[in-house]
Amino acid sequence: MGSADLHLHTLASDGLIGARDLVDHVEAHTDLDVIAVTDHDETAAALEAREWAAMRGYRVQVIPGVEVSTRDGHLLALFVEERPPALWSLQKTAGWVVERGGVCLAPHPLTRWTHSLNARALARAIAAGLLTGVEVWNSSLAGRGSRPHALALARRHGLAEVGASDAHMVAMIGLARTRFPGRSPSDLRTALEAATTSAEGRFATPAEMAAEALPQLARSLVQLPLRRVARFVRARAG
Repeated sequence: MGSADLHLHTLASDGLIGARDLVDHVEAHTDLDVIAVTDHDETAAALEAREWAAMRGYRVQVIPGVEVSTRDGHLLALFVEERPPALWSLQKTAGWVVERGGVCLAPHPLTRWTHSLNARALARAIAAGLLTGVEVWNSSLAGRGSRPHALALARRHGLAEVGASDAHMVAMIGLARTRFPGRSPSDLRTALEAATTSAEGRFATPAEMAAEALPQLARSLVQLPLRRVARFVRARAG
């Protein structure tokens, strides 16, 4: 059985580690076979991480992804080379991802700790066949609130059960993970689409989060919103 962490952030959004350093750490200090770099509304670091892992001949393989800010909450898009526009509806965003060969997952759903997908939006996406899996293990604070609801949602609709750390710092990488038959990204995708994955892991302890909590919070609440505003202004000007 392979092992994957499908929700990781870098300095390209509100994480505290560079793309190459993240891959180096995973290769040297974990047994993960696959990771997905999923920065907020940004794919550049994911593509860099994939290229770096291939160039170095690493065991770990990288799936490009993105955590998209939809109007209905965050959506994880995997196997995508570009980011969809932010602040579309979940339905429109997920359709955009699927049309381009991507896979959609619901991260930390149905929790108030962060901007997460609500029951109404999820029901519509599931009915339309746009959602492949649900993050039932998320090591962050948001994951604590979402776990029971996420498990019930995945099992009620026969969706793939996904585990991921939602790591923004080195200490959390791999705390939760997705297990799947095989070792490669293509094996993982097959398992997601067949709902034959399983999730395992634990929540991060306060000590694991505390050392870098303030810098990460500053990036999340100040730098990332400013970057989004600048991007919006540039788009309007163009």
